Amino acid sequence: MIKIWDDTFYDSVRVFPVKTARLSTVYRHCGRDWQDAESIFFIHGSLSSGRWWEPVMAAFDELMAGKYACYAPDLRSHGDAEPLPVQGVESFTLDCLSVMDAIGLKKAHVVGWSMGAGPAMQLAFDHPDRCLSLTLVSPLPPFGTEADYLPYNRESIGQAIRQGNFEAANRIIRASNLRPGRFPLDNSPPGNALFYYLLQSAMQIANYPGDEPNGEGDSAAMHLFNMADRCPTISIPVLSIHGDQDSMISNELFARMNSLWPADKFREVVFKGASHSPMVEQPRRFAVTLDEFFSTI
Repeated sequence: MIKIWDDTFYDSVRVFPVKTARLSTVYRHCGRDWQDAESIFFIHGSLSSGRWWEPVMAAFDELMAGKYACYAPDLRSHGDAEPLPVQGVESFTLDCLSVMDAIGLKKAHVVGWSMGAGPAMQLAFDHPDRCLSLTLVSPLPPFGTEADYLPYNRESIGQAIRQGNFEAANRIIRASNLRPGRFPLDNSPPGNALFYYLLQSAMQIANYPGDEPNGEGDSAAMHLFNMADRCPTISIPVLSIHGDQDSMISNELFARMNSLWPADKFREVVFKGASHSPMVEQPRRFAVTLDEFFSTI
C-alpha cells in the first residue's frame, strides 16, 4: 500500500487510507505487519480519532520493537473518516470489522477506549473468532451511559466544535480526559504540542453531540448501548484498565461494571495518577501492561 498521509506525531507510526465495503477512512499502523506478528486493534472513543492511540503505539515500538502489529482506524464521522450517520454502536462495530477485512487482519487483541469499548465488546461477543482478547480502557459501561458518566456539559462542547472554537474545546477536553498537571497537559514540548495534535481530531468530528435519546451521534449511541446480559458469556480473556482519578467514571461505576464479567476471564489494572486517558498519560506503562496480559493468553 502506498503511503499518502504524513499526519502522525511519531516517526514510528504511519497512516494509510483504506476503503472498505462500508466507508472510506484511514488507519494508523506501527510495528510488524499482521502476517508476521500478533496484532492489536485499537478503537478510539468519542471526540477523538486513531491519533489518541499513537503514544502507546510508539511505546510498543520503543520498548518491544517487532513484537506486535498495531492498528488504529478512525471511526466514521471522526478524524479523517467519511462523515456518515451513526445509528448506534453497531455502526462502529461493523465499520471496525470491515477495516479488519479490508487490510486482511484475521484476528487481533481488541482494545477499546471510552466509547470505543462499545464496538470492542460487540466484536468480542459477535465475532469471538476474530478476537484474541478484549481490553476495555476507561470504558463505556456494558449497560450504556447514565447521568453520572458524562459530568461535563455536552451541549457546551458540541457548540464549541460546531463553531470551530478551538480554545473552548481545549479546556473542556483537557478537563474531562486528562489529569491536570501531568503529561501531556504541561505547557512545554512535547506535552502541549501532542495535546494540540490530539485535540485537532475532536474538531473534525461530525454528528456531535447527538444527545437526543432516540437520535443519532455518539451520545445517543452510548445511551442506547446495552450488552450487560452478555458479559457473563464472554469466551475470551478480558482486561480492564483505568486511572484512579478518572473524571468521567466513578469508582462505584467501575465496580458495578467489573462485577458483570466472569471472574476466571477478568482482570483489572488501575493506573495511579491517571484520569480518563491512561494510554496518553502513561503510554509506556500502558504498553507493558498490555504485553503482560497478552503473554498470559
